Amino acid sequence: MPPYAAESVWKGWSPATCLPDDCFCEAIREGVVRQPANAWSSLGFVIVALWIVLRLRQSGPVRAVLSAAEAWLFVCSLFLLGLGSALYHASLTFAGQVLDVAGMYFVATFILLHRLAPRFHLPPAPSVVLFVLGNAALMTAQVTTPSLRRVVFSALLVTALVVEWRFSAGRKWLAAGAFLMALAVVIWALDRERVVCSPHSVLQGHALWHFLSAIAAACLFRSYEQASPNKT
Repeated sequence: MPPYAAESVWKGWSPATCLPDDCFCEAIREGVVRQPANAWSSLGFVIVALWIVLRLRQSGPVRAVLSAAEAWLFVCSLFLLGLGSALYHASLTFAGQVLDVAGMYFVATFILLHRLAPRFHLPPAPSVVLFVLGNAALMTAQVTTPSLRRVVFSALLVTALVVEWRFSAGRKWLAAGAFLMALAVVIWALDRERVVCSPHSVLQGHALWHFLSAIAAACLFRSYEQASPNKT
């Protein structure tokens, strides 16, 4: 019996669309955590979210760049991304996949909304409604057409970074984050295509993708701080 069909706590859940043989390089184990390296490395996003919380507690909101509501929305998006990704790789279920991708969408749409809402003179309440409706539409799309989720996310993220670069005053940190993301994408591709692959190793390319992406998110927050009149 192949490991993805083995008896486990996840029996009865709808499987992720990557099964049976497209769930990145790491071997699929039986039991609660089916891809340990990929699952535990996802918590890097949670660690970055907690670090941002500490920064906010020390210096308050990054005034004139992020409002308190925006700062906490960014934190919650990173929490969702980290926990959703961990659930996805632990369970390899469709529900975990949806939460994982939803967290990715949350972060990308946050970046876009943060920069574009002021340009279109959107007050906070309509901005929140737009954020919720936009992500509801994206979640619906990934549930109904999961094969497009990576294309949609790539387009969102590239657009978000271009817009952020256009309006950011913290380009040093933003450039560092963009470089890390580019490197992470290369490693992601090498892992997914199994060009560099050791299925049973604790060192996994997809896990490194998680770490680098989390650090890139920290760089994005530092770019907000760099652009703030109240630099820390």
